[in-house]
Amino acid sequence: LAVLLLALLSGLPLPLAAVQILWINIVTEGTVTVNLVMDPPDGDEMQRPPVPRDDALISREMLARVALMTPTIVAVTFGWFAWRLGSMPIDVVRTETFTVLAMCQWFNVLNCQSATRSALRFGVLRNRWLLGGLTLSVLLQAAVLYAPPLRELFHTAPVPLGDLLPMVAAASLVLWVEEARKLFVRARPRRHAQPA
Repeated sequence: LAVLLLALLSGLPLPLAAVQILWINIVTEGTVTVNLVMDPPDGDEMQRPPVPRDDALISREMLARVALMTPTIVAVTFGWFAWRLGSMPIDVVRTETFTVLAMCQWFNVLNCQSATRSALRFGVLRNRWLLGGLTLSVLLQAAVLYAPPLRELFHTAPVPLGDLLPMVAAASLVLWVEEARKLFVRARPRRHAQPA
C-alpha cells in the first residue's frame, strides 16, 4: 500500500497490478511465513528471562522491528521502480518491481526466524519446512515470469537472467538492515531476570 501511495503522490504509473498484489499476499508470503512455526528450538531458552504472564502478544520490540522493516522494504521496492521507470518499458518495470517485492519478503522471512540471532548462521537449513516453502515460492515466482499462460494472467514480462542479480542485491538490503539491528541488540548489556 505504501509503494502504491508513493507512486500516486509522485504522479507515477502504478508499480504493481492488482493481481500481482494478491499473488504477493497469498502465495509469496503464504508459502513461507506459516512455516516459521516449524523452527526448532534455539537451545538457549533456559538462559532467557521468563516471559511475564501478562506480556503483550505484540511487544514494543516487535513494533520497532516492523517500523524498521516496513520503510526498508518500501524504499527498496519503490526505489527500484522509480530508478528503472525511465529506461525500461512499463510492463518490464512492473514485473521487476513485483519480483523485487517478492525477494524482499524472502529475505524478511529469514530475518523473522529470530529477533536476535543472525540469519547468516543459515538457520533456515534447520527448518526443512521453511526451506521447502522458500524453494516453492521461488519456483512459483519463476513460473509467473517465464510461463506464457501465467505471464498473460499476471501481466508480467520475462526478466533477463542477468538482471536478476542486481534485483537480489537490492532486495538483500532488507537482510542487512535487520542484521545491523540484531548486531546492536546483541551488543547491548543483557538484563537478567530478578530472582523470585
